[in-house]
Amino acid sequence: MTVKQIFGKIGSFVENSPKVILATALILMLISFLGAGMIEHKSGTDTFVEKNSETYQNFDHLYKQNFGNEVIVVLVDSDDVRKSDVLKAIDDFGTIIEADKDVINVVSMATLIKNAAYSVTGREKIPDDNTILTLIDQLPSTYVEQFMPDTTHTIIMVQMKGSISQKNKERVLAEVEKTIEIVDFPAGTTAVATGEPAYLIAMSEEMSSSLRSMLILAFILMIIGLKIVFRHVRWSLLPIPVILVGLIFTFGAMGFLNIPMTMASMAVFPILIGLGADYAIQFQNRIEEELSKNESAEEAVIDTIKHTGPAVATAVVATSLGFIALFISPVPMIQDFGKMSLIGVILCYLVSMFVLVALLYQLDKRSLEKEAERKTKKEHKGHNKIVKASKEQISPLGHYLAKISLLTTEHYAIVITLATVFAVIGLYADEHVGVQTDTKDFVPQDMKALQDLNKLNRIMGGTDQINVIIRTDDIMDPDLLQWMVDFGKVEEERHNHITGFSSIGSLIYSIYGSIPSDRDEAVSITESMSSVITDQYIEGGNLGVLNLQLENDLNTQQLASVITAVENDLQWYAPPAGVSVTVTGSKVTQTSIIDALTSGRTAMGYLGMVIIFAGMLVIYKDWMKSIATILPIVMVTGWLGGVMYISGMEYNPLTATLGALAIGIGAEFTILMLERYFEERDKGLEPLLAMETAASKVGPAILASGFTVIFGFSALVASSFPMLRGFGIVTVIAVAFSLLSTIVVLPPIMVNLDMWRSRRNLSKNMQKIIR
Repeated sequence: MTVKQIFGKIGSFVENSPKVILATALILMLISFLGAGMIEHKSGTDTFVEKNSETYQNFDHLYKQNFGNEVIVVLVDSDDVRKSDVLKAIDDFGTIIEADKDVINVVSMATLIKNAAYSVTGREKIPDDNTILTLIDQLPSTYVEQFMPDTTHTIIMVQMKGSISQKNKERVLAEVEKTIEIVDFPAGTTAVATGEPAYLIAMSEEMSSSLRSMLILAFILMIIGLKIVFRHVRWSLLPIPVILVGLIFTFGAMGFLNIPMTMASMAVFPILIGLGADYAIQFQNRIEEELSKNESAEEAVIDTIKHTGPAVATAVVATSLGFIALFISPVPMIQDFGKMSLIGVILCYLVSMFVLVALLYQLDKRSLEKEAERKTKKEHKGHNKIVKASKEQISPLGHYLAKISLLTTEHYAIVITLATVFAVIGLYADEHVGVQTDTKDFVPQDMKALQDLNKLNRIMGGTDQINVIIRTDDIMDPDLLQWMVDFGKVEEERHNHITGFSSIGSLIYSIYGSIPSDRDEAVSITESMSSVITDQYIEGGNLGVLNLQLENDLNTQQLASVITAVENDLQWYAPPAGVSVTVTGSKVTQTSIIDALTSGRTAMGYLGMVIIFAGMLVIYKDWMKSIATILPIVMVTGWLGGVMYISGMEYNPLTATLGALAIGIGAEFTILMLERYFEERDKGLEPLLAMETAASKVGPAILASGFTVIFGFSALVASSFPMLRGFGIVTVIAVAFSLLSTIVVLPPIMVNLDMWRSRRNLSKNMQKIIR
């Protein structure tokens, strides 16, 4: 059974069972709503780094589980935070929040002063103003600076378990914000919840809001687009509800397959709106074409699926193969983007073929038949009239595109040379495009949570740090404690971007003035400190951490340079024998993405080309068609890299997918043109005439499809997220380049390859005859 026979059977099924198909679609929509409710929003480190990677394991197992409790920071601002009424309000806040089951500890200046007062007076309470000042002077400066950078600001640290779930983290944050409102802070005193967890939670909420806005805008743009490029058919807006069904199915699949909503996967839905509309247009347009041939509604449905189903399926396969290339990315959010794109494209295709066609047939069966009758003309009187009528059906745009294809084919050497040169230059320039990985640059800069976090960093001197995990048999060994102090000083002196350091060694040094040579004395000093402080630096007797504070707002290249320098310094200024050290921390995991994006995106692009070429080779069983499919898209990839370099754009986890994405989407346009070209060749037309005919007939449809996709992608340009906005801009350019390559570059490539093979086959046949 041939492919067309299989699709003919599918067409018969749709024609015989439209009500069953529509009822099944309705049931699947209800099930999908359940799945959509299971979607989890993610924006943390595990969306950038694989959980099974050494980088993540070091960060999560060594640092985060032992020293990296999730901390919500409450920033308190007052004319003097040392006043008793301010500290009492802070203490009241801590008492309320500490009762929460998911809160491990609440630490603040109030905690330190109460502990100091207890050691002096035996009463653990906030004293009067004068006593407070005396107690603060007696506290180690390391303690005070950690919680009170100046007299007008102080912080409260609400510590949660590192393994706390996202849902419970959101609940604790809500309780913190509620308690801030309840506690009676003195007049002129403000408190705001901030810190990394608060920022990430706010970012997830902003993601949901932005996604809703993008989807609404995408549908509005799609309505405008369909009214412009699809106004010649009845029910021109019917693709809109059909696309909505495809999106609902995709949301449901996302939940059932445990694929999280990340900044990258948000971009899938405007993309699917564009591609889904494209597929729907192809099926609906073919139904109109079949009806114009005086076919019945039943025949139109069967022939539409029989002929359009395989052609669009080939394009879907090419697009899907491009998305599959994203699976090799070491960045989890890119993998999720690829998964969702692959699933969504397939679902949109199936919905277009089954639901749209069944809906058209069921809603307008009689109307279609009547319209087909009205379009029936008088019997044609002779061949010349038929030819004339055929020519009249070619639109002015079709004539114009045909002229372009002939012009570029005639000057093939210039066109192909220029396209290739620009592509090579672009591919070279692409290697010098910067990479952006700081999540703070991906989000709306006016987002309040980001502004609060930036304010905290400015006041506290920055919260970014490199964490050096220390494993040993005895963390309190005096030689090791001395090394912690010495290494910290060396790093601060050698590297301008390192502004300070802290460890259990530096705490002992700040209190005692030096590291005692006697271990027992060092242990005694440590035991005299508050466990709230010491627990930040030691875990048990054999694990510790040395924190190297960093300047604010270092870019990824600067961070990578500092991390490499620290790792190198550990080689020549090694800790005592028997001690192992590991450089880790959230900034280390983020900077590891640089290599992943630079090398990974190149691999994804080339893999996409290879996969699509192999896929087309399997489908066509013709190397020439396969090469003609991929060559124009390779050039688009190069042109795109050049545009990014010239415009000063930087790659982020989403734009890094553009190579594979452009190949996947652009392949559709080239396939549609190729299919029509070889259809005309099979009719006996010579290569030049076949290309002219193909360009005149299918060229306008390709432009319509391309502009429809561009309308869908344009919704990303209006996103409040800079990462999505940049992705939208570059993707629109990529689609425009794909259209350009299909109309301008593909014809000379295809015609010359075809003519070369024809001459080669003719030469072989002549040689056989001579022999």
